[in-house]
Amino acid sequence: MRLLRGLRGLSAQLLLFIVLPLFLALSAIAVGSAVVHQRSMRAVIGERDLRAVLAAAAGLATPAGRPDSQRIQAVLDPLQASPETAVRLADAQGRIVYGTSPQEVGQASSHPGVAKALAGQSGLLYRADRPGGPEHVVAYAPVPVAAQTGQTIDWALVVEEPWSQVLSPWLRLTLFAPLILVVAVASTLLALWLAVQRVIHPLQRLDAQVTALGWGDFEAVTTPVGGIQEIQELQGALTRMAAQIRAYQQSMRGFLGAVTAAQEDERKRLARELHDETVQDLIALKQRVQMARRKAAHEPGDLDERFAELQAMLESTMDEVRRFSRALRPIYLEEAGLVAALEALARDANQDALQVMYEVEGQVRRLAPDTELALYRIVQEALHNAVRHAQASNVHISLTFEDDVAVQVRDDGTGFVPPQRVSDLVEAGHYGLMGMHERAQLVGAHLVIRSHPGAGTTIEAHVHPRKPHD
Repeated sequence: MRLLRGLRGLSAQLLLFIVLPLFLALSAIAVGSAVVHQRSMRAVIGERDLRAVLAAAAGLATPAGRPDSQRIQAVLDPLQASPETAVRLADAQGRIVYGTSPQEVGQASSHPGVAKALAGQSGLLYRADRPGGPEHVVAYAPVPVAAQTGQTIDWALVVEEPWSQVLSPWLRLTLFAPLILVVAVASTLLALWLAVQRVIHPLQRLDAQVTALGWGDFEAVTTPVGGIQEIQELQGALTRMAAQIRAYQQSMRGFLGAVTAAQEDERKRLARELHDETVQDLIALKQRVQMARRKAAHEPGDLDERFAELQAMLESTMDEVRRFSRALRPIYLEEAGLVAALEALARDANQDALQVMYEVEGQVRRLAPDTELALYRIVQEALHNAVRHAQASNVHISLTFEDDVAVQVRDDGTGFVPPQRVSDLVEAGHYGLMGMHERAQLVGAHLVIRSHPGAGTTIEAHVHPRKPHD
């Protein structure tokens, strides 16, 4: 999977789909052209030498008998086009009659061109005079000399030269085309490396900064990423945009804070009214029912049973009202603090289908009221999601007091795929998670959501505590 992600990168795609095919195509063209060029030049030089040998053989042929040395010299001297050209004229016994090397004159020659020419053949052959040496082109032709019995083949003419030495210096430079290709590919790779260092890597760093910006880290985008001027200008524009978003978000936080405060005030008022009025009225009603039950004890009938039923209903109603009151405004939170409030919340959430475990670690201390309230609401919403959406069977709540205060809610429910950005929470319909995030932002807490389908969900909130009176 990591390899596939790497192949989807711009640098890998440039290398695979542009540089590598271009390198292979240019390599094939360069090597192919060099091979074709060598074969063509060898054939051209061989054809030239063969024509010169045939013309010289015709010039040596004379009906008057064997040519004299002056005629031989005059005909064969022009064949030596370069110092590397070897010209040999052999008689019928294979002995060298004329040669560019004086040491060969009078010596028997085993040269294959001599044997073929004495056999009446004319043509070309290619050979190296030594293993690993340069390739020579050999042109040979018979020299017919008139005799009394008629025209016979009496001599052999052979011209041999290394064909690569005959080329002009400019033509020999074409043989270095593969080296030029290597330089071109190296330059291309260098340009690609510079593009990766100055364009791709800065863009990747900028993408990581934009992702962090999406999660509320406004300082991340201010770190220079380097690269070309256009990328730096883009980062400058993102920095200015982030500053504007931050200012707007701060104004929105003020608005949300006011809305949240108004909601909490309304909940507090309702809770006070329910506790001070409704519950008191229910208590008084219960007392009156008990008094009426004692007075009616001497009366016959099922009046006692009805009174008992009425009393049970009133007690159940009182419990529901108390639970409703705690949900609106947790009394424990104001009086005993976050630890006791979460304990009461966990106790109320324990049902037959849901088991809630609660533990506290570290030195317990009170936090600022808004911080305690935000953490309490985050845990409350996490429990609500675990029961209503995740169908969890077990929930573990932990509260840790260290340098920072951390609260964690972990369930074994169905789980889900968390969105990559905070803005996606609303689009995905996770309004409860969005509310958690906003509450955490209001008190400077850091909210972490970890989940996976079938593996449950973990909600964590970390906050650096302020003093209660801050």
